[in-house]
Amino acid sequence: MLLGIDIGTSKSAAAVVGEDGAVAVVASVRHGADRPAAPDRAEQEATALIDSAWAAVAQLPRELRARVRAAGFTGQMHGVVLLDGRGVPLTPLINWQDRRALEPGFLESLHERTGYRLHSGFGGATLAWLRRHGAWPGDAASAATIHDLAAARLCGLARPPTDPTDAASWGLFDLDALDWDRAAVAAAGIPTDALPTVVPCGTRIGAATAAMAGRLGIPAGVPVTAALGDNQASLVAVLREPDRELVLTLGTGGQIAAVLPAGARTAPGERSGRWECRPYPGGRWAAVGAVMCGGAAWQWLAEYVESWLRELGLEAPPRDDLYARLNDLGLAATDAPTVRPHFMGERHEPGLRGAIDGLTMSNASLGALAKGLARGIMESLRELAPPEMLAGRTRLVGTGNALRRNPLLRETAQEVFGLPFMLRDVFEEAAVGAALHAGRSTDSECTPGAPSLR
Repeated sequence: MLLGIDIGTSKSAAAVVGEDGAVAVVASVRHGADRPAAPDRAEQEATALIDSAWAAVAQLPRELRARVRAAGFTGQMHGVVLLDGRGVPLTPLINWQDRRALEPGFLESLHERTGYRLHSGFGGATLAWLRRHGAWPGDAASAATIHDLAAARLCGLARPPTDPTDAASWGLFDLDALDWDRAAVAAAGIPTDALPTVVPCGTRIGAATAAMAGRLGIPAGVPVTAALGDNQASLVAVLREPDRELVLTLGTGGQIAAVLPAGARTAPGERSGRWECRPYPGGRWAAVGAVMCGGAAWQWLAEYVESWLRELGLEAPPRDDLYARLNDLGLAATDAPTVRPHFMGERHEPGLRGAIDGLTMSNASLGALAKGLARGIMESLRELAPPEMLAGRTRLVGTGNALRRNPLLRETAQEVFGLPFMLRDVFEEAAVGAALHAGRSTDSECTPGAPSLR
């Protein structure tokens, strides 16, 4: 059996997968790790996040854990935590939702000094901000993603390494050399020796210590694979025909992604600002576009309906019943405005905000708003996709609980993208992908220097 662990924004999950790829069981734990913080900050307790990962593993059947032969990790990309020389967190995890780097002029100055256009929430921007504002702990020895830290804990490493899928998510990363751009890192004011060592995708970074193996109920000495970015891990779990399928993921945010043809990727370093090229296991590349509000936009509608009912002195139905009713009303609606769900801005345009287009005196019913919001979510993702992402794709594959639970979103996705839609019957996709990656990737590497599509 193969063990996969995913440390996400709201929960941690674990999966046991057979060597044939069949998912045996999954489990998840809501971690409640969020720290009270200023409105422009998104911080989570690192220890609580890792403890929740171990708690998720403990929920898996003991007899399956005893058969594990390899372990893999994944988790929320872009975020960063600073560690001391023993690997103990000195800061909370500052995650992908953080907006402190949006202070006037900061990202523009960072671009001028480094040549990289970073977004707020990217590890490189966060570290540069900490240095500029004197918030860098004096005894900080290294930086890590939360899932790299968890993988290091399992095998007793004080300094977590990282792989290109995670390192690239921080920015200041040379996509040709698949290593840090040290000149840009120094220009950002970040100590280059604090960045984690980049190892090839699939590298075995160590083995489970006896103490950690005993705690988790897995065999001591189980090989531990370098953690994988959660976007790539989800793709590993759901793709059956990587050259033909387009993957739509809706969690808190939303992503549209496609693995590029073997031996090809976009021009070195090229970014439109709306999408990016990411390393992918097996020496390939994935084109990815992301929005800040995917499933969160659907939750927004439900929460506002509840608040309106309270203001009228009425009792709101249970949340699951409310979601079901919004789906029914949206599916029945024929005329709807388009709701643009840019409530938190977007990475490519932080100042962007939500809007309603095409509103008339007769199409503001709850069903019409639900239908318009579903279309707005899908159009915001469709607009991100470059031609390379769509060429030759014959199927739209959906993942994530927001799609799994929402027939209106599934129907709208098929209409907007103009492709047959298939919902993969895989739960906790990122954890499953991490397990599969651990089992398949002994000899896999992300290969630098792949030729350009253009």
